[in-house]
Formats: sequence, structure tokens, C-alpha cells
Amino acid sequence: MRLKRAEYEGLDAQILSLARAGRRREACALLVESYGGEILGTCISRVGDAALGEDAAQDAMARALVGLEDYRGTAGLRPWLHRIAANRCVDLLRSRTSRRRHTAPVTELDEIRAPRIPSPLEVAEEKSEQSTRLGAVREALANIKEPDRTWVELHYTHGVAYDEIAESAGLSRAAVKQRIWRAVKHVRAALAARGEVLS
Repeated sequence: MRLKRAEYEGLDAQILSLARAGRRREACALLVESYGGEILGTCISRVGDAALGEDAAQDAMARALVGLEDYRGTAGLRPWLHRIAANRCVDLLRSRTSRRRHTAPVTELDEIRAPRIPSPLEVAEEKSEQSTRLGAVREALANIKEPDRTWVELHYTHGVAYDEIAESAGLSRAAVKQRIWRAVKHVRAALAARGEVLS
């Protein structure tokens, strides 16, 4: 169930009040309880790996906690947290790519692991039309530049209103709406090129 903007504002005020009063443990608990699942989902979606997504989400929440006392945003914690999470995902993916380039290949037989054999259910799920479409959408989204990609995810995945995104970005509602529309148009075109249709 999605909360209404006023409910998020109430949560944000409570979290910020706790943080500024030096009650970091309570602020942390409320922040994680209120936004942790959403941030985790965003991170896993971004990096495409559950373990790495968990690391990114934990790092993002830790960074947010450090910055809570000095937070001066007007748009609310939700878009701010998603921005931190998106940046952390980009950082993790960059460092992961960099490490792969500079790591020598494994040559000892002890270190070579047999590939994991998926269950029949996993194979069936992977071959399903839905997972194919989801992969195509993720691939198309990956080609959208920031911050437009984050805005598309915030709006369509998490139900954040154009006004809230615009306020957070310091842009007009019309500008944000147009950029999101263009990004979705790009996703639709990429899917159409693959023979997929975004409904």
C-alpha cells in the first residue's frame, strides 16, 4: 500500500525531528522501517543482483543517516533517499567493472566452482514472457541517462508525483513530466525494436 504525500511528510518530519534531537537510533529505525524496503527494491533493480543490491541499499541508508541532521531539502526524504541509492548503485557498478578489468583470471582448479544448476521452476520462470519483458524494460531503462532514469523509476515504480520530483530537482512540473515522457518514449522505442510492446 502506497502512502499519500501528506503521510510521507509526517514521517519525514518525525524522522528529522528524531535525528536533530540526537536520537539517531530511533531515527534510523523509523527511516529503515519507512523507506528501507523501497530503497532495497530500487537498488536490486538497478544492479541486477540481490546481494549487491542489499549492499547498495545498506550503504545508501547509512549515508542518509549521516546526512539527516543537516538535511535541508524541501521535497521530502523519499526522492532524496532514491537519489542517494541511485548514486550508490552507480558507484558499486563502476567499482565492480573496474575490479573485473584489473583482476587476473582464476587459474587454480580449487577456485573454479561448478555452475549452479537452476531448478525446473527457475528455468520455466526465466523463460516466461513476463521475465523476458521485464529484462527488456530493464535493459531499455539502463540506456536512459540520469536523472531521467531515476525519475521514471520514482514515478512509475514508487508512485512519486511529478510535483514532488520537480520540487526535489528544482525544475518545473512541466519540465519533469516532459523528460519522463521522453524517457518512456525511448523505452517504448527500444522495446518495439525488439518486437516487445509496453502496455
